[in-house]
Amino acid sequence: MAGPVIQAAVLVGALLFASKLGEEVAERLGYPGFLGSVLVGVLLSQAVLGLVTPSELETALLLFILGINFTLFLAGVEELSNPSLLKPSLREVLLSSILLAAPTLMVALFSQKIWGLGLEASLALGVTMSIVSAGPLMKLLLAKGRLGEQEAAILRIGLLAEVGGLIVFNSLVQGFTAVKLAETALFVVAVYAIGRRYLDNLLVMIERHMHVKEAPFAIIVSLVTMTGYLAEMIGFNAAVTALLLGVFMSEYMEIRPFYLERIKAFTYGFLEPLFFIGIGIYTVRPSIQDIGYAAALLALSGAPKLAVGARMGLGLRGSLPLLAKGGVDAALLLALLNGGHIDNTIFTSALLAVVASTIIASSGARIGARAPDTLRRRLAEMELDMDIVEDSESAEYAARIVANKGAAVVVDKYMRPIGYVTAEDFVDVDPAMLRRIPIRYFMRSEVPIVRGDATLADILGDVTLVKEPIIAVVNEKGEVIGTITPRKLLSLLVGPKAHEESRKRIESMMDYTGVE
Repeated sequence: MAGPVIQAAVLVGALLFASKLGEEVAERLGYPGFLGSVLVGVLLSQAVLGLVTPSELETALLLFILGINFTLFLAGVEELSNPSLLKPSLREVLLSSILLAAPTLMVALFSQKIWGLGLEASLALGVTMSIVSAGPLMKLLLAKGRLGEQEAAILRIGLLAEVGGLIVFNSLVQGFTAVKLAETALFVVAVYAIGRRYLDNLLVMIERHMHVKEAPFAIIVSLVTMTGYLAEMIGFNAAVTALLLGVFMSEYMEIRPFYLERIKAFTYGFLEPLFFIGIGIYTVRPSIQDIGYAAALLALSGAPKLAVGARMGLGLRGSLPLLAKGGVDAALLLALLNGGHIDNTIFTSALLAVVASTIIASSGARIGARAPDTLRRRLAEMELDMDIVEDSESAEYAARIVANKGAAVVVDKYMRPIGYVTAEDFVDVDPAMLRRIPIRYFMRSEVPIVRGDATLADILGDVTLVKEPIIAVVNEKGEVIGTITPRKLLSLLVGPKAHEESRKRIESMMDYTGVE
């Protein structure tokens, strides 16, 4: 009994390390981190070295399955929760419909003729290949150095296609009927309109009656773990449910940044890497014909997207971000495989097409027009604020700094960040108490931290960072070398001589990311 458990533990540890190593290599090369994890999985799988097989994952399969749910949950929190992107024009609705429908139909016809898939399975595969991942798409657009009206329109079109694709996909994999499609659409609309408010209130009520350590964290983990599979009992796909749960809980998570950071660490540091490397391990050795089929899938799903980009006046290079793929696509592919809708050979060809599409989209951003110097400059090279206070200082002293700056980072005697304080922390506190008590008893823990070699584009690409009241910038030793608030971020972006058009673009970007 102990043998398989020990082997599973060793395998999970080895795969986790290999996955993060692959992420590091991919990001150093300028590609999305998940791409490196997937390719490491392919390398270890029967497709190349044959070191790990899907059967060897069965003992720890729960971890890999949970990786799907938590990855999509955070995608819902971070990528799909912005209401401003859900107010498209009629033209954008039309273009997003074409972006979803054309690749879906072309891939479905190909799948029926070449692989003999049924109508529902072929359409579901077509939807998976047609959707655009909003998170990777936003990062590619930010790499251009701005997020103006045209870029926001691209985001809205891609997001609409993704949400519409998820609704159609759920209807297809659960047995497609017009009634099922209508039920799915009504479920999404109703819960989006009602669920965010009432779910938040329900969670707050539960939280008030539970005083044990990390209760909110446990509540969130239990919801993500259970909800998807409870939804499957009534005919709703678990992966799609996890993503929608992230959308509905986004406001709750925003006002609890500490727990959001814990969920992100739990997911990005443990579950997500296992999920992505597991995706690669399910591949089999492709034949030349299978590689040709992958190229055909890429062409059939990519050509309509480039045509939509051309219709928007983006040109070939400007349209390449519409080829962006990510964790949502990989999760849907795995759902098709596990549901018996496709076999491992088709899964391998489709995954190769997803990987190739990601590489092309990212390469297009790298060879495209470079972003303005401001966004590409490293934080260590900029004139940052130094809004800090030592943990031994009185809370009164810290309150004076916060009164002028809005927030301050609390550091220890070695200049390492250990927390932060905002004006809210001093509300209704007796001034006499402020003079007697050190600030470390008032501070919030888990201050947001970025390295000095990060760029402004890196910060803007992380929605949760932009929403923080203050960010600590540290050197390689972990010592604070500066601080950034939303106001400082805006001033760094527009500069002292920025003209009005640039200011409006930046304010539009900040509005998208949720900064007030």
